[in-house]
Amino acid sequence: MNRKTDYAGIREHGHRLTPGAWRSELGKGMGTSVEAIRVGCSASAALVRITGRAAAERARDFDVAVRRMASEGIAEVHLDLAGCPLMDSTFCGTLAGMAEERVRGVPWVRFVLHGARARILDGLANLEVLPLLRVAEAGEPFPVEEPLRDLPRGLASKQDMGWFCLRAHESLGRLGEANVERFAELRRMLSEELARNAPDGAAVSTGPHGPTPAAPGPDAG
Repeated sequence: MNRKTDYAGIREHGHRLTPGAWRSELGKGMGTSVEAIRVGCSASAALVRITGRAAAERARDFDVAVRRMASEGIAEVHLDLAGCPLMDSTFCGTLAGMAEERVRGVPWVRFVLHGARARILDGLANLEVLPLLRVAEAGEPFPVEEPLRDLPRGLASKQDMGWFCLRAHESLGRLGEANVERFAELRRMLSEELARNAPDGAAVSTGPHGPTPAAPGPDAG
């Protein structure tokens, strides 16, 4: 059966992820999709305000924006999650991947959570991501004042989105064996789909969880 995977439609049911129905365009029909991501920067810190779901559809845009800001000297990223009802596993893995990176033994970028709902904090804790982050104290001010600017949607192919989703869940797997087991089926489906759609001759490595095609270069997408 040649079933395609809808990367943006992958939804979390408890702790088990299942593929959604295939759509011709990523993110179409997602009634609970992200409404907006807005960003502002000071000299050494940034504020990212997420309104709506923190989900796979915008996780790549978030990753690109944070990496760009960090390369320009931003050391701390504050996330305003007061208007965010849910953070899916791809977004959690995106946070984990960046929070774990080190430069000369020092965290490359630190994340501070403001206004996160109990559901989000519980999910981050369950996936072992929360220890990598800091929860702001009550009344702690944002490092940046209004106005914030909208973060535009980037252009990415379904293949690029699949790679990003796979890497996010690999980041979660590095945090603990429970995550490896939890997302084993999802990683298998993603790896198989990416291998089927990979260009002829693309390298495929075999890891402990099945075949993993070679990821595209940094300029892909």
